[in-house]
Amino acid sequence: MTHYRILFIVNPISGFGLGWEIPYRIRHIAAYKHIEYNIRFTEYAGHAKEIVEQAKTQNYTHIIAAGGDGTVNEIGTALMGTGIAFGVISLGSGNGFARHLGFSQMMNKALKQILKSETTNVDVVEINGLYSLNVSGFGFDAEVAHFFNTMKIRGIFSYIYSIVRMWFSYPGKRYRFHINGKTWEEDCFVLSVANSSQYGNNASIAPKASLRDGLVDICILKRPKYYQIPRFLYCFMNSKIARLPYFSEIQCTEAFLEGDLSKAHIDGDPYTLESPVQVKVHPGVLKVIAPKLSRKKKNRTV
Repeated sequence: MTHYRILFIVNPISGFGLGWEIPYRIRHIAAYKHIEYNIRFTEYAGHAKEIVEQAKTQNYTHIIAAGGDGTVNEIGTALMGTGIAFGVISLGSGNGFARHLGFSQMMNKALKQILKSETTNVDVVEINGLYSLNVSGFGFDAEVAHFFNTMKIRGIFSYIYSIVRMWFSYPGKRYRFHINGKTWEEDCFVLSVANSSQYGNNASIAPKASLRDGLVDICILKRPKYYQIPRFLYCFMNSKIARLPYFSEIQCTEAFLEGDLSKAHIDGDPYTLESPVQVKVHPGVLKVIAPKLSRKKKNRTV
């Protein structure tokens, strides 16, 4: 029988305050009645990482991030190399990493999955000294992340507004690539560095991506023509983006990128970087709970 000592680290402002419900939800799940667990709420930026550092010496078997993509990144990257199982309760608007692993977006079901699911080791991607669990990048999506960060009201509708506004104002940029022994320049609308397959909400940018293949996926999307937008949206939201002739996906263990890369996002959070940018993979350094591996259905790929 598996021994559990679980720490939940909750960002209380994610999901319009839904994190405050977690203690109540856990108390009403029978499977947790005999489980040792603690709950900590974050109080300021960087607090989640501090909590993880304290928890490393307290014999926790599992540490669960309850929050959005930023909270998941902060906690997950702090657990690299520890052997502590990492899980996610999704409270954000995208939740790409959690979706890729197979976590339910329903809180009660996700809480039960923590106790029922298999664990595995997954890769983490490093970008100029910053660590990415999910999808990071430059170009259009980075512009969206930076603009969204300036908005007073956060949420899915604000994010959609940011996407629409940037779509009509961002022209794209030209970058130089050094990958797999080849060097070339190319115009890009979106330049994504993907560890997992999707941004969130099942919007797939890297259909080949696996968290366990020791590879990072460099995804290049040229700007679609206006008449191409309906098909682009269909393919983007149905994991069929590879069908588009203006999309390419290159898998590698290391890449060097040059150009105007100052605006970036790491798992959705805006950052400012300097060119050139080095991308590399750290294989199997993070132990995660992966509900997808416990399913009896055909798709058990993580």
